[in-house]
Amino acid sequence: MIPGINLLGVALQMIASESVEYFADAGRVKQPNGVFLTNYNEPVTIDECSVQAVDRSKYLSMGLDFQKTYVTWFVPNQQVVTVERAKSGDVIEWNGGRYQLNGGIDWTGQDSWGTGVCVLIGPATGALNNG
Repeated sequence: MIPGINLLGVALQMIASESVEYFADAGRVKQPNGVFLTNYNEPVTIDECSVQAVDRSKYLSMGLDFQKTYVTWFVPNQQVVTVERAKSGDVIEWNGGRYQLNGGIDWTGQDSWGTGVCVLIGPATGALNNG
């Protein structure tokens, strides 16, 4: 691999791109009952990306829950927020489902792309709390 080559950009020239609706995590607000509610920015359509199913044979090595469904989102030029302390993580809607970014790799600084491992959290409804 050659640093700076943007391998995803090369791949997206050869395979069909997909589009997703991307909701960036805009922070959490503590409600009067003590529960934190995540706000999301207005959705942005990202037209150049690829979403691939995570092979169930990799669930164990990746520490994933066999009761859930996961995809990997490959996206150019987009830094994403995944689930971490005090963060709910960004959300994408794709193929009728809503997915929470659970983890991933940020290559944007070196190769202008990144990945997000996303867990299915429900149907794509288009309505999220907006920050």
